[in-house]
Amino acid sequence: MFSNVVMGQESELNFMSVRWNIRIGKCFHQLNALVYLCALSSLPAQTTSSSPGHLQSQPLTRHSQASHPTLFEKHSAEATSVHFVHPFNTDHPKSYLYYESYTTGGIAIGDINQDQKPDLFFAGAPVSNALFEQVDPFNFTNTTATRLPPHPNQWATGSTMVDIDQDGDLDIYVCNYDSPNLLFINEGPDQPMSEQAASFKINIVDACLMPSFADYDHDGDLDLFLLTNRYVKPGGRPPRPPIGIQNGKPFILPAYEKFYYLRQTGPSSYTAEATGRPDRLFRNNGDGTYSEVSSESGIGAPGHGLSATWWDFNSDGWVDLYVANDYTDPDHLYRNNGDGTFTDVIAEVMPYTSWSSMGANCGDLNNDGRMDFMVADMAATTHFKRQIAMGEMGDRLWFLENAWPRQVSRNTLFINTPAGRFLETSFLAGLAATDWTWAIQLADYDNDGRLDVFTTNGTSRMFTDADHPITLAMMIGKTEEDLWKEEPFFKEPNLAFKNLGDMRFEEIGAQWGLNHVGMSYAAAHGDLDGDGDLDLVTADLDEPIAIYENHSTGHRVIIQLKGTSGNTHGVGAMIELSAAQSGTQVRWVHPVRGYMSSNEPITHFGLGDDTTIDRLVVTWPNGARQVFTHLPGNRRYVITEAEGTDEALPSPNQELPLWAERSDDLGLVFKHEEAGFDDRQRQPLLPAMHSRLGGGMAWGDANGDGLEDLYLAGAAGQAGALFLQTGQGSFTKDTSNQVVFNSHRRHEDMAALWLDSEGDGDLDLLVTSGGVECNPNDPILHDRLYLNNGQGRLTVAPKGMLPPLAASSSCAVATDFDQDGDLDVFIGGRVIPGRYPETPSSRLLRNDQGQWVDVTEEVAPGLRKVGMVTSALWSDLNGDGLIDLMVALEYGAIQLFKQEGQRLVHQTKVSGLSGHHGWWNALQGADVDQDGDIDILAMNAGLNTKYGEPTTTSPISLFYGAMDATRRPRLIEAYWEAGTLFPIRGRATVGSIMPWVDQKFPTYRDYARASLQDIYPQEMLNQAQRLEANQLASGLWINRGDGTFDWKAFPRMAQTSPGYGVMVSDVDGNGRMDFYASQNQYSREPATGLWRGGIGCMGHFDDNSQLNLHTSQKTGWMVPGDGKGLTLCDANLDGWPDLAVAQNNDRLLLFENQAEGDHQPLCIALKGTQGNPHGVGAQLSILQKGRKGALHEIYAGSGYLSQSTPRIYVQRPENGFAVEVRWPDGSRSEHAFSKATENLITLAHPGLNLQP
Repeated sequence: MFSNVVMGQESELNFMSVRWNIRIGKCFHQLNALVYLCALSSLPAQTTSSSPGHLQSQPLTRHSQASHPTLFEKHSAEATSVHFVHPFNTDHPKSYLYYESYTTGGIAIGDINQDQKPDLFFAGAPVSNALFEQVDPFNFTNTTATRLPPHPNQWATGSTMVDIDQDGDLDIYVCNYDSPNLLFINEGPDQPMSEQAASFKINIVDACLMPSFADYDHDGDLDLFLLTNRYVKPGGRPPRPPIGIQNGKPFILPAYEKFYYLRQTGPSSYTAEATGRPDRLFRNNGDGTYSEVSSESGIGAPGHGLSATWWDFNSDGWVDLYVANDYTDPDHLYRNNGDGTFTDVIAEVMPYTSWSSMGANCGDLNNDGRMDFMVADMAATTHFKRQIAMGEMGDRLWFLENAWPRQVSRNTLFINTPAGRFLETSFLAGLAATDWTWAIQLADYDNDGRLDVFTTNGTSRMFTDADHPITLAMMIGKTEEDLWKEEPFFKEPNLAFKNLGDMRFEEIGAQWGLNHVGMSYAAAHGDLDGDGDLDLVTADLDEPIAIYENHSTGHRVIIQLKGTSGNTHGVGAMIELSAAQSGTQVRWVHPVRGYMSSNEPITHFGLGDDTTIDRLVVTWPNGARQVFTHLPGNRRYVITEAEGTDEALPSPNQELPLWAERSDDLGLVFKHEEAGFDDRQRQPLLPAMHSRLGGGMAWGDANGDGLEDLYLAGAAGQAGALFLQTGQGSFTKDTSNQVVFNSHRRHEDMAALWLDSEGDGDLDLLVTSGGVECNPNDPILHDRLYLNNGQGRLTVAPKGMLPPLAASSSCAVATDFDQDGDLDVFIGGRVIPGRYPETPSSRLLRNDQGQWVDVTEEVAPGLRKVGMVTSALWSDLNGDGLIDLMVALEYGAIQLFKQEGQRLVHQTKVSGLSGHHGWWNALQGADVDQDGDIDILAMNAGLNTKYGEPTTTSPISLFYGAMDATRRPRLIEAYWEAGTLFPIRGRATVGSIMPWVDQKFPTYRDYARASLQDIYPQEMLNQAQRLEANQLASGLWINRGDGTFDWKAFPRMAQTSPGYGVMVSDVDGNGRMDFYASQNQYSREPATGLWRGGIGCMGHFDDNSQLNLHTSQKTGWMVPGDGKGLTLCDANLDGWPDLAVAQNNDRLLLFENQAEGDHQPLCIALKGTQGNPHGVGAQLSILQKGRKGALHEIYAGSGYLSQSTPRIYVQRPENGFAVEVRWPDGSRSEHAFSKATENLITLAHPGLNLQP
């Protein structure tokens, strides 16, 4: 029984009604902690009170056995007396349902007879439903015959326990396939339950799979969502396609509309496939009946539904709904609009979804206070299982490339952010593949304060077996089950993942005793023995129900809610708990989770080492809040909703986000548009396309008016564009130069660079040409130089001014490496069209009085064939006054060329860079640790891809060479698993390119067992070019001061997607180095899908050079697309630095700085000598009170295809400071100021004889 605890103002354990902001009642005087805990744990049993606002406490009834060898102990049916089996009965007239999601019924856990011991309900498929009431811990009695009305001919699916008649006890609602759903009304302990679905008007006949209740309209009672799946046509497909043609358009014949729909398989091709049923929403009328509102609410799209999850994804107080659909049917995220309607926002909120979405669940997996979301799929956990499921793509390829959001064949783990968009981190977390998964349960099973993951796995047959393909012709007159009935069961182990924190999960099913090998479908959890931890129950096909007792030893607490309105169990409430060591945790109160099942309607928190709860906050579905403080742990609490707490809370004060996207408002309307070139026509096994790499930009004063203008690179078939600043904080598109830009529209713009090529005092424009939409050495690969007449009119430079090298380029970066007063340029070679990964040519161009000379062999012979260059950076890395060059490569280490006597000497190995071979994308320099030298930020592919986290002993490999008698070079990707090198691509894909592979390996199983050396002749592998990547993390190379470096990876949440554009600057003037990066890559091959898990990174570096990401507040910074170039600028001329982001095949983003106050950063500009008017290559630092600040360097080209403003932004110094400058020619100057009165100061080269 419970103790009545109604705490008051003078007690240690406090309750607050936040609506009224008062404390209620008083029962104990203040006690010291030890006496208080002892007294509370020994309170005598009292009659449970239902007075509003009461907190009732009860000690936990049992203690777990710490000596048990595993965390969970599986109890036998003989021990529990739970004798229930979902049989596999092939003689059943509806045995065709075993192919579908109806294989077993679901599980519901709850206290039916109100004796404080949870009971078990099993939905029967194809047997009758069953109810087992608990007598003693893990000892049940079958009360089906006395409590449940018989319904012998049903095929039940999902079920839930819910107090639908609002009398305080739990009723049971059961979904059935093609027969009326059932509602068992609880008439009290030991009394027979009555079936009343018809009287409630929810005796629905459909292909129902799962019911889920929630108060979506805030009227105080529970409404009902019915998830449906599909009708299976007995007897299989008809002999003739069920398709008619009317007015030239295909349609499904009316007699078959119940079973089929038209699926598009190409631009003008269709096929008839099994159709999902429309989902259904029912509003509670408040009078004991329900009305269907599917159509008017905006919910009800058809689909093969496998799970439905109510949750408030955007924390606006209105419950939303995620519907996970199988096959190609799209998932839906229905946002509750607060007016009875919903809007599907999944394309706006989620980057992509699982293809065969199955069970799903929500929970705060990273303890940041926001609800995250996980969806299960069927991705295999081993190479062998992956390969035997990788059959021919066929027309699915078109779907993979055209569905939106895209779909991926794996689990998805969506991490909530304040930006209104989710990250996707399944690979990063180690949760992308859990085998053929049905249910996902998220709970803190080991009581350490972090949510763990449990999945049920296996299925009646391996229906994705590539060695057993099923065609539409084979299904004429037969169901899927007919075709598979002779095949063996497909049993797999269930999996459990311990949450290690920092987005790391460790599979620990065997150690926890949860690795049962079978065909497990439904799963539910509850505190079956009253000891405060969560026990598990699973429904396995053709086996007894499995019941697992949890023996965890950590501290814990159980919360049970009692609502005073029609929602008596507080469904839809949010509970937040804070404790000293385990921190803050939140739980969403809803029992229906995972797959076809309903958990016990309680809330569990693991407390780890904490024995006291500092603060507990309950936010009820109507928005009312109750706050309790100083609660002892290791107890069970019942919290009753306080009356009168529905008064609206005052709106919290919200700071203005730092950034606002305003490209349209400022007149920067530009969309990068790719022409849709298919690189795979020439190289079908390409890992990624190289026609989708663009998205460059450059800032410079094009027309000499003192304002910085913006050139935006175009794609192949699209001319670039120049936008001029008006001086009024806006831009206008320049038309005077568009003719010359249009003349080069066939070129693929990559990098753009403003520089004074001729030394005549104006800025000319260099644009590199890249891409692969041509043959090698095609003239459209020539880079272009546009000469400025001094007034902004650009003309093509005379032939021969640039060396005529036709190479597919990437970056262009400039500096005065020979210290002759003008800027020289390095241009990186990216790829040879149609011949990836052969090494392209890079070049170092010296400016000889306006004539550009290729001096690569003379100055840096190792630079010509350095690799596939993605980015480069000129920087004086060892402080010797000479500019060095760093080069980033795909499939290689970052290369360092140190300048020694106007020669660039390859120094990669001695610099410490050589061991980290990555898919590097961008380099940026900044004195992150503020020790007076330049550190290097290096953006990489990240750790959230199918390639995982390779190492030096298990790298990702790429072989390029002849693999058969044709002698045509082929691309072969390989990876390591359990000490064996395996091919990444499947038999169908490889065999379509090299038919001998199919002949050598007649079955997919043969191919799956083969190592790379078994498939390809060792001699050919030895002769092939071999590239390796052992480091995919983005991170920081910390300069030791002598040009050697130490590696420091960025935090894991910065690794959610490939990083491209990167910028470091003090954008808010607070003295910290702020960090920004664009992310994502849309160019991977279709089966891999879009690398779109990120939304751009934002953070700052602390005193230990640790990157702290800004994820806890709404910042306004979000790059949702294929982010590429990123630049610093002052777009609206307000003195605050802004950010511009180019997206491949998408629009430009301009983020306007919204910071306010007296901490505006000081902007420093340099006035250099003729030929280098902005002092590119100079280094400067602030001197104040005898202390030198961070070192800053002026760049012309950095990051990814980007040229930012040459101005530097620093924290505004206090009175009395100086700026020390070391100029590119080696001269030095010091500029003293008594006070920073202006927002911009311009410092002149000492040779110009100008005042600072």
